[in-house]
Parts: sequence; structure tokens; C-alpha cells
Amino acid sequence: MKKITVLVGLLVWQTSLQAQSSNITIDLNEGLRQLEVRHCFVRAPAALQVQYTLRRHIRFITWEDHDDTRNLAVSGNSLRLPEGHSGCLAYVVDHVERNVRGHQKAINKQHPETRILDIDRLLLRTIEVPGQMPIIEIRHPSAVKLSAPWQLLQRSALNTRYRMKPTPTYSRGFLAIGKLSLRTVYLGSSRLRLAVMSTNPMAPERLEQWVRTMAGTVALTGGSFPLPDIQVLIIDMPGSSEPVPWGQVNRAGGQGVLFVVNTEFGDDQLYADWTAAHEFSHLLTPYTPNDRWLSEGFASYHQNITRLRSGLLDERTAWKKLLAGFRRGQKAAEKTDASVLKHAGRRHSMQMYWGGAVIALKAEVALQQATGGRMNLTLALRGLQECCLNTGQSWSAAAMFTELDRISGTQVFSTLYEEEVKRQRFPEFTSLLEQLGVVQTRWGSLRFEEQAPLAHIRKRIASG
Repeated sequence: MKKITVLVGLLVWQTSLQAQSSNITIDLNEGLRQLEVRHCFVRAPAALQVQYTLRRHIRFITWEDHDDTRNLAVSGNSLRLPEGHSGCLAYVVDHVERNVRGHQKAINKQHPETRILDIDRLLLRTIEVPGQMPIIEIRHPSAVKLSAPWQLLQRSALNTRYRMKPTPTYSRGFLAIGKLSLRTVYLGSSRLRLAVMSTNPMAPERLEQWVRTMAGTVALTGGSFPLPDIQVLIIDMPGSSEPVPWGQVNRAGGQGVLFVVNTEFGDDQLYADWTAAHEFSHLLTPYTPNDRWLSEGFASYHQNITRLRSGLLDERTAWKKLLAGFRRGQKAAEKTDASVLKHAGRRHSMQMYWGGAVIALKAEVALQQATGGRMNLTLALRGLQECCLNTGQSWSAAAMFTELDRISGTQVFSTLYEEEVKRQRFPEFTSLLEQLGVVQTRWGSLRFEEQAPLAHIRKRIASG
């Protein structure tokens, strides 16, 4: 049986910081349904932690060194190894493909030659040691293309090399294997490694330009694209009811963005969709898995502001969309059991998304008021690029707001956190919009009051 060989990095939990790995080799059977893993250590750790999602799928575990070969077994959630020995751990994983938001059956039908593997559910993680991130080498037939979140080092017809990146807690990532169109989009010094799954030969070029435009709106807002290297994986699904029915940011093994699109829609509809602007805006902030109101809220705010500044939305439309979102969030907050915004999670989506967006707008205005316009939200978030975005760490909202206070030289963020996020079900926004000169008429249209006390800040927001 022909096999595809994949070397997939340090996919274990190392309990000894002195442990080193030379490589991990993974063979995929021809049906891409099984992984045969061989993980070789220079000095083995005492034990590996086996995550719950992998316990049901790992079997045939052996340890091989110069003395012998022995069978091993998982005990609870750990696997003991001969600590300090040089040798190789071998095991088999019967993998399960990631269900991409209910689209997996349709994906398999339309793209039978490509597999999308959820590396977070299939493979174990590591406690990363600075300076010891492993090299990942993938050997594969020339017809097989790969897309992974890891840092790409070298690619040839039969060999692809990556370096593992730090992975924050509770994150996921995707490895795509098979028939892919691979392209590179450069935004300044940043590299977006684009992989497109499509049966339409015209789709990759069209989607490359779409990615360049939508990611470019975030680069324009931040002064540069926030990360130096990311994976962008696009699955073309003709027959979907929307231009972009799904999108998500992935952080496991490195930064990545996944989109499900329908290229049967025209360019006007594709570029008018908010999903790409929202997902790329997530990359402006660190990963905050326990404070989703922050990540989703700031992305919801910027999905409109980035498109306004790039010319994809006019000013009236951008503010109308923000106002509509604020009102949806306020209405939803009245009916949820999240008594304050800090506790809003997946079950409180509108409260979470748009309450966080109001906080972003309030931070924008308060920063400009406190500094006479010398500091704004864009500049504060740009400061995160230097310290906090590419570390592979999970953040709390409190820690991130403390860092933003340091960057801005103010107490704007900590004040909003203490007085609004921790105390209010949904932050008040009506009076702020009135001060910005954003007024909705009785007929539902929007007009701008240029004599409003903060109208000059509204204009600065539009220009960046």
C-alpha cells in the first residue's frame, strides 16, 4: 500500500523542560484515515499527557531504543516514558476529520481528493520551550499539496519543511492535504500563505485578490498587517446560500484563518460580505478564550471601521451598521442570564459581540479625549504587535487592558473594564453617538450633526 509520509513536529506534552525531540514522522495511509506516528527524542521526558480527544483514537503504542522495543499503555491521561533515554515513541492514530461548521459531508462530496485534519483533536501538544520549537518535515508525492499553520521554511515537489509555532490554550488549527491551489499574498513584510480548495480553475486567482483586499483593510487600520506569517485556507462550496457562510480564526500551531465561500456569487456580493473583515480583525488582538466579548466585540467594531477606512463602506453605511448592531446587542442583553458583559459567552452571542463593540468605540473616543487626539485605538492596538500578538499565549481581558493602558499612557482601558465590563449588562451608547453627531431620524435614516461636541472625533475615526 502506498503511503504519504508527514513529519508533524512535537505533538506531545513534555513534562521535562530538558526533553528534546529530533523529529516526528507521521505516515498517512492512502485513504488518509490513519496516522502512524514515530516521535524520536534525544532525551525523553518522564511522561506525556494524553488529551481526552485523542485517548479514543491512539493505539499500538511502543517505545524503541538501542536496547529493546517495548509496548506502552496510556494510564489515565498520561503516558510514561523512560526519562532521559534516547529513543523513539511510535503509535497509531485513527483520526476523525474536523466538522467545519456542518459543512463536512458537502466538503467531502465536492472535494473528495482533499482532507482537512483538525490537528488540535488529532495530535498532542507541547509545553513550548523558547528556542526549541521543532522542525516539521513533510515528505509527500508531488500531486499532494499541504497547508498548515506552522511557519513554512521550505517547499519542494516532494518535501515541505515547517517550524512549529507556540500554541495557546483552547485553540484549534487545520492541516489540509490533497488537491490545493497554493499562493502567497504579501502585505508589506507579512506573508499570507493561501490555500484554495476549488473545482473552479478561475477561483484561486479571484480569491487571492479578495484576500489581498480584505486583509489589506486590517493592514491599513493597523499601519501594517498585524502578524508576519499566517495560513489562510479557503474552501469553495458552490450551492451555499451566502457568499461567505462561515469563517474562523485558528491559533493552534500558529495563526490561521479558514473561510467557506461560494464563488457562484459575484464580486459585489463577495466584497460586501462582512465575514472576512471580521475574521482578519481578530488578528489585531491576542487570543482571549475566556473573554470572548473582547475578541468578538473588537472584531465586530473593526469589521465596519476597517471597511470604512478602506472605502468599502461609506461613512453613513458604516455607522448605520454599528448602530444596528448595538441595538441588537442591547435587546438581546435584556433577555439573557449574563448579568454583566464580562460573563457573556457563546450563549449570549449578540450581547457578547455588540457589547464588546461598544467598549471598543468607547475606548476609541476616551483615548482621543484623554490625549488630545495624540493617541487612538489604532495606535494602541498597533503597540500590541511589538509585544503580544505572536507569542502563542492566551490572555485575559484584564491583562490585555493593563497592557493597553501601558501602551497608551492612560487608564482608559482599566476604567472601562472596572466600570462597564464588570458592572453593566450592556454598555450605554445612545448619548455617546449623539455627542459624536450620529443621529437616526424618525424614518430610520442616519444623519450627521456636524456641530456635535465630538463630531471631530467621529471624523478622525473615519480617517484613522
